[in-house]
Amino acid sequence: MFKDFNFSLLPSVLNFRIDVDRLYSENTLRENDPDNALPITNFNKNFQMTRLYGMSWNLTRSLQLDFNATNYSIIDEPEGRISGLKRDTIWNNLKRLGRTSDYNHTLNMNYNVPINKIPGLRWTNLVARYGTNFNWRTEPLITLRDPDINFGNTIQNSRTIQLNPTLNFVSLYNKWGFVRRANDPQANPASRAVVNLLTSIKNVTGAYTKTEGTFLPGYLPKTNILGYDFDTDAPGWGFIFGSQKDIRGKAVTQGWITNDTLQNQLYITTRREDLSLRGTIEPIKDLRIELTALKSQNFNYSTTFKWDGNKFDNQSPITSGDYSISFFSIGTAFAKDDQNGTSKLFRQFENNRQTVSRRLAGSNPNSQGQDSLGYANGYGRNSQDVIVSSFLAAYTGKSSDGVSLRQFPKIPVPNWRITYNGLTKYDFFSQIFASFDLNHSYKSTYSVNGFNTQARYATSNGAASVTDANGNFLPYYQFTQVTLFEQFLPLLGVDFRLKNNMSANFEYRKSRALSLSLANSQVAQQRDDGIIFGFGYRTANFRFPFGLFGGRKLTNDINFKMDFALNDRKTTIFRADVDGAEISSGAKNISFRPSIDYVLNQRLNIRMYYDGNITKPYTSQTFNTSFSNFGISLRFTLQ
Repeated sequence: MFKDFNFSLLPSVLNFRIDVDRLYSENTLRENDPDNALPITNFNKNFQMTRLYGMSWNLTRSLQLDFNATNYSIIDEPEGRISGLKRDTIWNNLKRLGRTSDYNHTLNMNYNVPINKIPGLRWTNLVARYGTNFNWRTEPLITLRDPDINFGNTIQNSRTIQLNPTLNFVSLYNKWGFVRRANDPQANPASRAVVNLLTSIKNVTGAYTKTEGTFLPGYLPKTNILGYDFDTDAPGWGFIFGSQKDIRGKAVTQGWITNDTLQNQLYITTRREDLSLRGTIEPIKDLRIELTALKSQNFNYSTTFKWDGNKFDNQSPITSGDYSISFFSIGTAFAKDDQNGTSKLFRQFENNRQTVSRRLAGSNPNSQGQDSLGYANGYGRNSQDVIVSSFLAAYTGKSSDGVSLRQFPKIPVPNWRITYNGLTKYDFFSQIFASFDLNHSYKSTYSVNGFNTQARYATSNGAASVTDANGNFLPYYQFTQVTLFEQFLPLLGVDFRLKNNMSANFEYRKSRALSLSLANSQVAQQRDDGIIFGFGYRTANFRFPFGLFGGRKLTNDINFKMDFALNDRKTTIFRADVDGAEISSGAKNISFRPSIDYVLNQRLNIRMYYDGNITKPYTSQTFNTSFSNFGISLRFTLQ
């Protein structure tokens, strides 16, 4: 373990580059007015300098550092034609390396954490990464030269923290003697099966990424080295290298922020977190289960932080974002709508609202009594808190008495993909099939598509206390839309190849997307069912059984392929407290695509194909359509 702490005293790579670019042009125009013979001269001048710095340093065997910085500066020039003392002014500005207009640097550190060097943890691995970015940008030149305007500069930073753990359980199991004995070909089959079941978890990998950033306008200090101003000791080394500590209080105290009331740029902070967990389970040989759990959340805070004439104040602060997490809603995946277009699940959603309303009122002492419809005061039938929990209870198959009232689930539920390719080890299958695979997958995602805080939200007695125009308590986050997306891709899949080079595949796919609009308590349900069938045959000695070429044998490769797909997609709109439903879009679709490929030689290929498609819509907005394409294509390859 200590061998990995092999410190390197010098960087591996150092680089520096400076680019100087000057544009100077004069354009003289003479007016046609005979009374004005003085020429008019326009000057176009742009004198820029770019300095680039870079360093790569392998501090230890496990720790690498990369740093890159770019400084853009402008060599200010006096007005008019350059001559006399103006040249001295330019040389002095050039010796000072110009006036910095933009400075940016990035720092990345990668560390292979040596936990696998610890005895007993050699089956683990952890990679950590820290990346940061800093940017300083000057205010526009027109305001910089105006003594009555002081907008200030802007500074911005960001940081990314990433962790990637890997747990290789196979390496751990191989350290145990009873596992090695059970894997011996001469071991008892029963004991081998038990050991395989106990050691079914093969590996687990994870990825956690957290990205944060801060944007601060109205910043007065300049930049000297690495974006730091040594005269004012600003903005602090922590901010320079990615710290997300709020420095506004210190900036106001130290006089770093302009008090110009015309400064209206937003102070912004961002935070995004992504979590991904993946695992592989093999309870029996040839049966593979892949589990995946995902979670993503994004928060953006913005406010106008400015001088109001007496003090610095946060004006119109707001937090917005979105949220997504892997979910489990298979309990109602196969529920069908009634023939008259109504949905039992949607009716259950409506019936859940009163129960959820009472539960919410029980945790809020500010809710007293009920309204005329039997809902608790502050939690009416159109309350966001009531609707979201009722929706999740109905479409996950849970009871309204037991469903969680948390609208941001914390723990992601694993989705899965199952594959099995062990049937060919049985005599019946091995005599016919060269391979035979079965597969199944399930994916469900719960998402909050856009939310933001409300300015009027307030609490008393530890709970929400301010109501909207309808008498419902304002939630801390106002949602725009909540969605549940569920997908079997496929529900059942079969893929096999016969020993005579004939192959076929079959898939039954099923998915649904449920979108709950918080504006009108409306649910849009899109169902998509599909059947896919494919057939293929490849041979090098094909004999035509009939026709003009009957009995003739082809010695080159010929490939027959046929694909058939049947798809049924329908979108239905359900409105709360409104009988019936509306089919807004959708269609049934059938496609048929056979083709024949014949290889004459290495350079020439002939293909015959047919493509047929029939679509029958559910609504009168579009017509029934049918089209077909067929033809012959020749492909000649030049080598």
